[in-house]
Amino acid sequence: MMLKSSLSSTILAVSMISLMFLMTLTGLFDYDGYESSEYKELEKEELPLFAPSPGHSVFGEYVGAHWCGPCQSSASPSLHNLKTSNPDDFTYVSFFQGSGTGWPSDSIGSDGSRRNHVMGSSSGYPTFSFADEQAGSCYKVGAGGTNYYDNDFSAGGCMAINSADFSMELGTSLSSSGDMVTTDLSITYLGSIPSVPVYVYAAVTEQSGAENYNNGYKPHNVFRSWLLNSNEDGFEQVVLSPNTPVELSWDEPLNTVRASGGNTQFENFWPVIALMDGPHTTYNNFYAAVDLDMAPLVDIGISDAIIRGDSGFVQGDIIELETTIINNGVESYSDGGEFSIYYLDGADEQLISSTSINNNIAPGATQTFVTNFDTSSIEMSPSGASIFRARLSDLDGDRNPSNNIQDIAGFHDLPPTPITPTPVTSPNVNRGSTIQFEVTAISNDLVDTIETMSPTLQYSESNMDSWDDTWIDGPEIIGNGGNARYVFSINTELTSEIGDYDIRVMWTDAGGQNSGWLISEDAFALQNSLPTIYSSSDNQYSGMPTVRVDIEERVSIIGLINDVETPLQLLEISSNSDAFLSWDSISLEFSVKFTQVYRDSHGNALPQGIQVTVDDGDDINSGLILFNVIENGAPRWDPINTQSFDEGGYGSITLTNYLSDTNDAGNPAPVSDLSLSIIDVSDQNLVEANLNGHSLSVISLNEDDYGIVYITIRASDGTKFSDTVVTFHIHNVNDAPRINLTDIEEINIQTGDTYVLNLFERISDVDNSDEEIWVVVENDVPGATQWNPISGDLHMTWQEPGLQVVNITAEDRHGNFSSSTINVNVVDDLPLIWKYGSNGDFTISIDTTDYYTNPSVLITNVGDLELSEISVFWGICNSVTGICHTSGISHNLGPFIVNHISGGGLGIGDYMTFTVRAVDQDGMDRVTEETYKVYATLPEVNTGNEENPVKDDSRSLVFELTPLKIVGILGLGILSILFISLSTVTILRRREKQALESQYSSHAPIELMDNKPSDISSNKLPPPPPMIPKLPESGLPPGWSMEQWHYYGEEYIRRQK
Repeated sequence: MMLKSSLSSTILAVSMISLMFLMTLTGLFDYDGYESSEYKELEKEELPLFAPSPGHSVFGEYVGAHWCGPCQSSASPSLHNLKTSNPDDFTYVSFFQGSGTGWPSDSIGSDGSRRNHVMGSSSGYPTFSFADEQAGSCYKVGAGGTNYYDNDFSAGGCMAINSADFSMELGTSLSSSGDMVTTDLSITYLGSIPSVPVYVYAAVTEQSGAENYNNGYKPHNVFRSWLLNSNEDGFEQVVLSPNTPVELSWDEPLNTVRASGGNTQFENFWPVIALMDGPHTTYNNFYAAVDLDMAPLVDIGISDAIIRGDSGFVQGDIIELETTIINNGVESYSDGGEFSIYYLDGADEQLISSTSINNNIAPGATQTFVTNFDTSSIEMSPSGASIFRARLSDLDGDRNPSNNIQDIAGFHDLPPTPITPTPVTSPNVNRGSTIQFEVTAISNDLVDTIETMSPTLQYSESNMDSWDDTWIDGPEIIGNGGNARYVFSINTELTSEIGDYDIRVMWTDAGGQNSGWLISEDAFALQNSLPTIYSSSDNQYSGMPTVRVDIEERVSIIGLINDVETPLQLLEISSNSDAFLSWDSISLEFSVKFTQVYRDSHGNALPQGIQVTVDDGDDINSGLILFNVIENGAPRWDPINTQSFDEGGYGSITLTNYLSDTNDAGNPAPVSDLSLSIIDVSDQNLVEANLNGHSLSVISLNEDDYGIVYITIRASDGTKFSDTVVTFHIHNVNDAPRINLTDIEEINIQTGDTYVLNLFERISDVDNSDEEIWVVVENDVPGATQWNPISGDLHMTWQEPGLQVVNITAEDRHGNFSSSTINVNVVDDLPLIWKYGSNGDFTISIDTTDYYTNPSVLITNVGDLELSEISVFWGICNSVTGICHTSGISHNLGPFIVNHISGGGLGIGDYMTFTVRAVDQDGMDRVTEETYKVYATLPEVNTGNEENPVKDDSRSLVFELTPLKIVGILGLGILSILFISLSTVTILRRREKQALESQYSSHAPIELMDNKPSDISSNKLPPPPPMIPKLPESGLPPGWSMEQWHYYGEEYIRRQK
């Protein structure tokens, strides 16, 4: 059996060699005759397919060659079919390499060829570009079928969105001498922009190409010459104005084109014109195109359909429906038609009214139709709308049906629904103070928003129905969008009755519809205002009064005691303190006398207090009044009012006017002689205090901190001193919430992965509760960001790579907000770089690249990345046969052995490839962007002839190449190639037989290493390092050995997946 197979192979080889030798000789001897033969044109019946028109002209450019298979079988027939089915709306230019003339001369001035312009993003033929596109669905490389371009044509062909605003009329005429063709072009802009500059792309083509494809098919619209400006260095540029035609003309010799396809030269003279917004040196937007097939544009369309007045209506309203049609074409229209207005009841169209289209509607002229509709029969629904449809019908020749129908939405206008008002602060307030309520409502329709509705608020004593609004100010709107609401302020009076109060609210929408009153019982309570004993925390506090020891002093209660409801003269003030002597309601002073000065361990006088009781006739309140008790003759302080400024600011006060001094005899002494010093600052983390003479300045240390600070100032005359406390109140100023995106302003995410970020941990409000912060997260990709306001988690995931911007806005209840941005770099994987110079992640060391060796490879991580899950994919390919025959995987960077499949090491023409995949310290997939390639080399051989170099005799290399020698050389070359091919086939068959005879039951691929080490490498190469893949949970596959698993386990796992 083996002998028979060997004999058959030998006979087959000899036969193939003989046949190839004869073919070589035939090609040599018959070449001249073959070159002079002519192709016979094949007649091919074209079956055009009909693509729907986009309603405007579409232009494209095609590049193809006579020898290109897809060009002749698909691309060119597809273009001709598309032109045949849409002669009025499609044209193109073919840059065709003919078998006789080659590529056309299509350069413009000194610039490069237009063919290279079209092929800018392509590497092969056929290439077709709609409207100068270089990417996306409008840029086609390759083709299939005979309607390959139809869908993109019907989708608009990437023409400019205002393509229908341009009209062109094209004509040609032959000179009386019959040798010159004049091309006349008229351009009219139908839009509303005052001036539009355009460039006129103009080419002369052969409608039927004079040279065929190799299969006999004829190309069409084959480029022959440009129609350029007077300088012949670019296309004509013109500036268009609305409805003002611009005329252009070119003269070109008739012999620019050739007769073909049954056309005479003049019939085959086929100008193609297109308008674009830039010169030929750039890629541009294309507006419109025309050739001799295209008739003037007929387009009667609906320009506007509206509901007059407000788009919302109340049931029973008589609404006016107005429809305007316009002639978008280039000629007057008088071919009839009708436009109608319908009410859509579900899927049913109910005719309201219709009218005929006027005759002789000029280009750009309009006709308006108005009809009334009674909405009584429409069932209203919350947030509902009724649809009315304007439709054109029975038009003749209309080329743009897309603007023949337009729907009008009439929104159901319903009364709003109020929501119970919410108090901003405690609902229990003193008479004479203010309480605020926030109010909002549901609009119930798509007509109104919070901003277009207005609330009315009233109050009444509980259950009395005595509604009034005298105390009410507002409303004031705060917040934005879904967080918007109104705030009313109720300013109660000192004479108001105490007790519970009801409130009611009513909303009125923009159409004047009222919601009805919503009553909130016992919404707030007024209570008597107690007498107040001021302390340093109150802004009205006049300061700590200073009194001399052992002297009866009269102290005014102004700035110490107050009652917002009761005159101070009617108050009863008393105390059980021994220092309290009496209360004088006429002078509003009480008398005190302290018998002792108390000092701290440093000798500083301590404040002394009197507990007083204040009765206003209704209620009693009590509190402590502090006094600065000083020695007689010591400097004396007058009360200093509480000073204040806003957080982050500063304040100052000159203390001279608050000082007085006496000598030991009690006579006045100059205040200017007193020296001041700061003794204590109660909160040095809140402010910094400084004295400059008698001026005290206080500076806030943090723009967000607020509170009360007590600054003790000492005045000294050199012998005696006294202290006072100056109180500064640092006011809280509402700040916007803060968003802390430190370390995540820019992050990397892999496509498909989800990045979870808790915003609650990064958003804070120093002035309000964090629970009241309104957070909005926005991104251009719908659904890519999911914000959970309950947990605070923001989930971010994208399916496409690219830079994504995530905007985060945090707004507090007062409408103050701040925004921050996260830039997310979404990637499929990140690169790893082979180090060739100073930068890179990997170096590679290969101990040998000699033929007949199995190299040992070591890859070293020299970069900054921490890598895991490393896989090194290596392979051996042959540059002669074009076959990659050996591959393997190492799960570490080595060293590992690259074993040739033959067992005999690297062969002639072999080269090794290496690719590394890994996961970095951030969990990101990484892969080497470039495959590392190393070629096998011939081992260096020492000939030993260095001392006896061969004499150079160039004459010995000269010989005559006769035709017989050429035939012999070609024959030997062919025999060598066949011998190598047959040897390769024999080796592969032997290996296939060995694989079939083995007991390897999992069908390991032939490309993997043989599990039997070769004799050649066994003595020279170290054993491979551990690269064994992880065993399955079920253990070693049945019938496998560990040696087989070592070599073929990776492929077994891949096939199982």
